[in-house]
Amino acid sequence: MEPTPRLNADAPIEVVEARTLFRGTSVRRRGAASLRRLGSGRLLMTWFEGTGPEHRNDGAVMLSHSDDRGATWDEPFPIYAYPGWDSLPLGGLALVRDDLLHLVLGRVKFDASLGGDEPFAGWYMAATTSRDGGRTWSDLGPEIELFPQWTELYGTSNPHLRADGRLIWAVLGTLGRDEQWQAAVTTTGRDDLAFTPPVVIAADPERNFADTDLIRVEGARFIAVIREMNSRDAHVAFSDDECRTWFGLRPTGFKGANIKLFRLRDGSILCAHRDEDPIRRGVSVHHSRDGGETWQFVGQLYSDPGARHQPGGLCGYPDMASLGGGEIACTLHTYTDAEGRADIQFLRLRDRT
Repeated sequence: MEPTPRLNADAPIEVVEARTLFRGTSVRRRGAASLRRLGSGRLLMTWFEGTGPEHRNDGAVMLSHSDDRGATWDEPFPIYAYPGWDSLPLGGLALVRDDLLHLVLGRVKFDASLGGDEPFAGWYMAATTSRDGGRTWSDLGPEIELFPQWTELYGTSNPHLRADGRLIWAVLGTLGRDEQWQAAVTTTGRDDLAFTPPVVIAADPERNFADTDLIRVEGARFIAVIREMNSRDAHVAFSDDECRTWFGLRPTGFKGANIKLFRLRDGSILCAHRDEDPIRRGVSVHHSRDGGETWQFVGQLYSDPGARHQPGGLCGYPDMASLGGGEIACTLHTYTDAEGRADIQFLRLRDRT
């Protein structure tokens, strides 16, 4: 599928270029990309890649890099795979420093017969570490288990440095299989992955809060934008003590999942997300000029009104990284098309603020 960005004329960003990456003649399902920029300017990207058209639980975690602002990409190579499972970034790339890069990944066993939003019969999450800018990676560390069932370090902007030197991570999890979802934060030291017990941002068994991203607004204030599975509404919450406590949970006014928050040059905030409104299938962008209090729809980075919206073939997982000079690198993946393909799209955006 060719890129279909449709931003409003008054949007705070504009599209410089948009294209599909890595597509060949074979049917492949690619998605859940995670993007980071090193101090050298190199872009690193990981994603999930499996065969199609049927969902075969054969996905692998792939890695590539670009040294020319995304114009060309190195031949992808696999980082992790586990036979009989879909392996994928379950947190993705976390850049602490150029000499300390974590890749949080894992595996799930997809079973459509289970139904629900997340029909997985099994899951596992751990991390591998690179100290040479992504050239080599360590063995997997211990399994990361912060909730009784599902745990996912879903926070596309993870981690965030706290004033006391600790790192803040968005995390989500469940108390049962695909039920009682909770959005939370945890912390680690600067050089370890010893996670503290989660501090819950949003939890309600009748609402199921999940995908969350965090961003610092100013000083000690953070905002979190959170997916609610039941209503499909995105919610916002606030912290004035660097994520130790949270308040003000309420709907944003739009429906969304796979949240990505990004600060523009003027301090305003973008929220890119899979749009859960059935009349606007794709990846939409909302914009806040008042620290997350109110949000305005400013267009779509990807649009597919006729998409087959079903678990195992959903679009989304937008991620962004600053390229400097007011430009932004952005990735997302498409819905699965009629042939069973899902593609990663790369956009270069310009900050107009």
